[in-house]
Amino acid sequence: MNNENSYSVILPTLNEVGHINSLIKDISNNFEKFNIEYEIIIVDDNSIDGTVEKISKIKNPSIIINKRKGKKKSLVDSLNEGINLANKNNIIWMDADYSHPPNYIEQFIKLKNNNLDLIVCSRFLKESTRYYNTQKKNKAGIDFLSNFLNKICKIFLFSDFTDYTSGFICIKKKIIKNIKLNGYYGDYFITLITRCKLANYNVLEIPFEEKERASGKSKTTGSKISLIIKCFFYLIALNKCIFKKIFKVSF
Repeated sequence: MNNENSYSVILPTLNEVGHINSLIKDISNNFEKFNIEYEIIIVDDNSIDGTVEKISKIKNPSIIINKRKGKKKSLVDSLNEGINLANKNNIIWMDADYSHPPNYIEQFIKLKNNNLDLIVCSRFLKESTRYYNTQKKNKAGIDFLSNFLNKICKIFLFSDFTDYTSGFICIKKKIIKNIKLNGYYGDYFITLITRCKLANYNVLEIPFEEKERASGKSKTTGSKISLIIKCFFYLIALNKCIFKKIFKVSF
């Protein structure tokens, strides 16, 4: 039987060759310094820069590589595949570009015994810092969309929750194993949080310092057309969640 204090970390990768080895090492260090059982599940979405080949050379038996060869690129499908492969009792997923700093895994571990069902790193708590604040950069289009969308979600869904599109989470496997994530991109997270809140799971948001992508090109920003498409699916997810909350309809 798995140790209750064990973790599966899911990393959906796409062309991360410039920093992936360093990220895996940093993630591993967070568990190894506490002697905690863990695995890192790489779900690669058809990288063409040698990401998988580089990971394959790492001598770490805790690494599992799942290649989505020949499949349509999809963040949500990648996460679902990772969840299905997870063998530990707590599941973490995070962006593989260093925007979600791995040192916050230590906080997940320390908060684990507080009777929490899921912990979410939030960009919108007072103590949090966005990458464009620390780097003194201009906001990207997706940042404006994210800020606006999360304000709307907070008004119409749950006022005590702030980051409905975080994507940096630690959740108990017994909760997520019976849930299939659905969505086009980050909209899946709105549905997941709404579902967990309506089920009265114990949810905690913690602040974190968001970083800029370590290397390569961001997959989130994209073109204006991509931004419009994301916006469309975010609004669909929001409307569905509002409906289910008001009329107490099950997912």
